[in-house]
Amino acid sequence: MKSQFSQRGMLKIAALVLTTMMFSWLSVSAVAQTSLETPAKSGIEIHGKGQFAPSKFGKIYYETEGSGSPVFLIAGGPGSSHASFHPWFSRLAAEHTVVYLDNIGRGRSDRLDPQRASGYTVERDAEDIEALRIALGYERISVIGHSYGGMPALAYALKYPQHVSRLVLSDTLLNAQSWQQNIDSVNFTARNQFPEIWEQLMQLRTRGVKSSADEYGELYGKTELDIYWRDPDMESKLYRSGDPADASNSDVYLSFIGNDPEWQVGGTMKRYDPRSRMQSLTVPTLVCVGRYDRVGTPKIASEIKAALPAASSKLVVFERSGHRPWVEETDAYFNLLKDLFPIEDGSTSPKLSAQ
Repeated sequence: MKSQFSQRGMLKIAALVLTTMMFSWLSVSAVAQTSLETPAKSGIEIHGKGQFAPSKFGKIYYETEGSGSPVFLIAGGPGSSHASFHPWFSRLAAEHTVVYLDNIGRGRSDRLDPQRASGYTVERDAEDIEALRIALGYERISVIGHSYGGMPALAYALKYPQHVSRLVLSDTLLNAQSWQQNIDSVNFTARNQFPEIWEQLMQLRTRGVKSSADEYGELYGKTELDIYWRDPDMESKLYRSGDPADASNSDVYLSFIGNDPEWQVGGTMKRYDPRSRMQSLTVPTLVCVGRYDRVGTPKIASEIKAALPAASSKLVVFERSGHRPWVEETDAYFNLLKDLFPIEDGSTSPKLSAQ
C-alpha cells in the first residue's frame, strides 16, 4: 500500500535498531504452536527453505508450516515478499497449514520478462494463488490478503469462489480510486506532520522530479513511520531477514502504479475496479483495519464492506492499531482469525513440487 518501493527510508530507520535487541525479542515471540509430535519451529526457522510450484508464468516460491486446513498468505507492496508475515502467523500453525507464498516477480519466485512488465496485474497475481492451490492438492483454502495483497486475494475469491473457504481482507484497498485515496491520505500526513520535508519534496517536483526517483523516495521515506503505525516504535518488531531475495521489487511496484506512484495512480492499476462483481460473492469475508492506518484507511475498509453482501461479510476495526494489527494487537487479531477459520476443511497433505 503506500509503496513498499518508497519504504527505503523505513528500512534505513529499522537498520538502526540493535541486532541484539531484535533477536532477544524473536526468541520470546517467534515460537510456533505445533503438535507435541513435532519440534516447535517458527516461520523464521523455515524462511528461505521452501519449495517451488510450477505455473505458466514461472516458478512460485512457497513455505508451509503446521498442519490442518490451509491458510494462504498474500503479501503487500505490490512488490514485497512474504517475509514480514514471520514469525507472527506461526500462531495459526497449531490448527492450520500456513502457506507463505511469493507472487511472481517477488521474493524467490521467478520474474516476468522485462518486455512483459505490463503483465503484472491484480488478476495475474490471483492466478498464482490458483496455481499453488493446484500444486499442493487442496480443494478449498482460506486466503488472507494484507495491504495490496488483499486485492489479488479478493480477485481470486471472485474468480474461484468454489475453492475458497474463508477470505480475510486486512488493511487493504479496493480499486484504482481507493489507491488514489491512499496516496492522498499519505501525502496529507506528510504535508501536515513533516512540513519541512514536504517543502523539499515540492522543490523536487518543481524541478520535474517524479516520486519514482531515488532522491524523492529517500526523502519521502523519512515521513513513513507515522503512516503505518499507531506506535512507530513497533516498526522494530518486524522481521528483517537481511536476504536480498526479500527486498521489495521496485520494478513490480512501478509496473502496477506507474512512474509517479506517490502522486497519481497509473500503470496496470489505473482502471482496476472489481465492485460490479462483489455483490455476488457469498464466501464468508472478514474486512479488518487498524483505526490509525493512513494507508488502507478505515474509510476504504468501509467502502469494501459496503460493496460486499451484508449477509456474508463483516467489518472489524482494531482501535489501537495502524497498518498491521497483527503486530500492534496480536492477541485480538489472531483470536478473531481463530473464530473465523474452520479447522476441518482441506486437510489434504500438500504435495511438494520439484525444485
